[in-house]
Amino acid sequence: MPSSLPALLARGRAVPWVTVVTVATQVAREGKKRWDRLSKRDQQDLMRILKKLPGGPNAVTAADRATLRRIVGKTVSFD
Repeated sequence: MPSSLPALLARGRAVPWVTVVTVATQVAREGKKRWDRLSKRDQQDLMRILKKLPGGPNAVTAADRATLRRIVGKTVSFD
């Protein structure tokens, strides 16, 4: 049974929200290679959503959570 984040995302499995946020924050801060995989639109959306997080989990809408999961999925595939 796959347990890596890419495998879970590929199978449409639920990924804990805190894991998605952690990966998204890492990508935005440190992951130039991963960051460069994203379109300008995805980069802007990622930063917009991450800026909401200090407001608490309720500051991020369900649509933003889905967008964040989609964007993170693009960054975690391995080469």
